[in-house]
Amino acid sequence: MKRGFLTTSKAQKQLEKEPVSWQYAQTKTIMSGPLSHGVVQEAGAPKDYRSLERAYHEIDGNTMNYAPDAYIYTTVPPISMRDTLADVPGGWTECFVSGHVKRMIHSTPGFPRLPLRPTGGKGYRIINAGDKGLGMFATRLIRTGDVIADERPMLVGPIVNPVNTAKLSGEIIEKYSTEQLKQIALHEAGQAVKLAFDRLPPEYKRAFMELYNSHKEDGSNEFIGRIRTNGFAINGRLRDENTNGRRGRYTATCNEISRINHSCSPNATFSWHDDTFSVRIHAVRDIPAGTEITIQYCDLLESVAERANDLAPYGITSCNCTPFCSDPAMIKISDERRARFQIPVVLMPPSVKPKADEPKDAWVQPALTRLLELEEEGLQSLDEYRRTLHQLLNIYTYLQDVEKVLMYAQKLRGTLKALGRSKDLDKGYLSVEGIKSSTFWNMADMAKMMPMSAMMMTFA
Repeated sequence: MKRGFLTTSKAQKQLEKEPVSWQYAQTKTIMSGPLSHGVVQEAGAPKDYRSLERAYHEIDGNTMNYAPDAYIYTTVPPISMRDTLADVPGGWTECFVSGHVKRMIHSTPGFPRLPLRPTGGKGYRIINAGDKGLGMFATRLIRTGDVIADERPMLVGPIVNPVNTAKLSGEIIEKYSTEQLKQIALHEAGQAVKLAFDRLPPEYKRAFMELYNSHKEDGSNEFIGRIRTNGFAINGRLRDENTNGRRGRYTATCNEISRINHSCSPNATFSWHDDTFSVRIHAVRDIPAGTEITIQYCDLLESVAERANDLAPYGITSCNCTPFCSDPAMIKISDERRARFQIPVVLMPPSVKPKADEPKDAWVQPALTRLLELEEEGLQSLDEYRRTLHQLLNIYTYLQDVEKVLMYAQKLRGTLKALGRSKDLDKGYLSVEGIKSSTFWNMADMAKMMPMSAMMMTFA
């Protein structure tokens, strides 16, 4: 709890004593379909709909004894009422989460660690990005795998929001159309988010309201609209109990990181980290000074037409981020490639020696082509890029080509960092001695003595 809820003298005295949070009971689901976007006729809750009355209860901010299906307004990590952003390294987040999720947050090993410092210090600034509004731009060369930013969000709340837990009788549900129920959902979500917004410090309130809102005509209020436009999905273990799909997951809205714009060939990726309670941005390839830092807002393996449909809710009506999105001939090539990228390349070494004029790695060409096409498309953020690098690392270890093993090992190491993988590359691949003692090198020695054993090898 930060400011704005309690006004009685008794409540004010309580606020002076300890951090507090609030809760109300989670109740019946309205609907589960996607919420509307764009221009919606008769946007807003029906005129005869009466907004829900919510009962809030004062609770010690450090208390974990919540019902798992109760939603809690709370500050993460806990702070004193007198704290300002200058007093709390890394800042804090105003959260609207279930009791189950709050317990998961506080039980995370190492929580609350401080967010990481950018590799080499801050290397970006937020400036004008043309018709995209503001954007994040590199102020110096940022290398593959570098941490660009690591930020605790201003707000965290449900993706399938508390609107879907509105307490409506069956009679009321029957009374309204599906779209009207969605409008009620947006109305109730907006009211719930407004209460979380009211808890923000003044600096965060200003920053939040300066974020772009692409949901001005679909029934979203100015708060839920900005969250729908700028929120990052929190992947991993932080989700409501006994839920699946989008339901039960959460979204994080940041001060600076939410300024990062979309590209269908992004040069950065984002990941969520429970221990620091932060969104982390890594470079997936080298980013020269002056270049805009971009991430993906949609599935990059979809066709241009499918991506355009996914980007519409963000107010992106015509994506021209690369020639692969704007040039008809390039679009055709890109769509065909991205469809192929969904099927991994699987290779087996030949059972006979190559001809005298044939390179010994001729059979590796499909994987080399896959890597080249991924790089031409600017898709180093995909797991398929990581998989292909790993495949080539193993193949060239088997072919006992130390120079290429070292090259792919360095590329893979940077990619693993960029994708937020907690496990680093086996350091054995970073030295000649380690490479020559690896499993695939030894298997190659075995194949020389027993050529038929090569037929059992598969590189996926």
